[in-house]
Amino acid sequence: MDNEKKVSEEELVAKYQKHFDKNVAMKLLVKLRKATRNKPKVIAGATGTIVLSLGKLLSALDNPVTPTHLKALIIGAIGYIVLPLDLIPDITPGIGYADDLASVAGVVAAVSVYSNFTLEELDAYIDQLEANKK
Repeated sequence: MDNEKKVSEEELVAKYQKHFDKNVAMKLLVKLRKATRNKPKVIAGATGTIVLSLGKLLSALDNPVTPTHLKALIIGAIGYIVLPLDLIPDITPGIGYADDLASVAGVVAAVSVYSNFTLEELDAYIDQLEANKK
């Protein structure tokens, strides 16, 4: 008989979430959107798609009805996007985020139903940040 205490999904998410800094993810989201929002989609490329993916992940993470097991996946996916060291370094022009997209695509697809992210709301948030700087 196994005497180990089983850890609930909620406890696991809480454990990992305390090492997760949402502010870092939001700063990256804002930075990437500012760099791509006035560019045609074909030029924004993978970076523009990362903006959509990261925005959906953050939105779903904040949604209280997102199942706990998906929140754990979301934290991992956001961590993969945010950390610059991966298969193809994110600073590599043109393709740096391509491996990130491939890695998180399934998670984004699974959690999109829990996301209400829009580029319009992100742009309004960025505009507000810019107005507050003045």
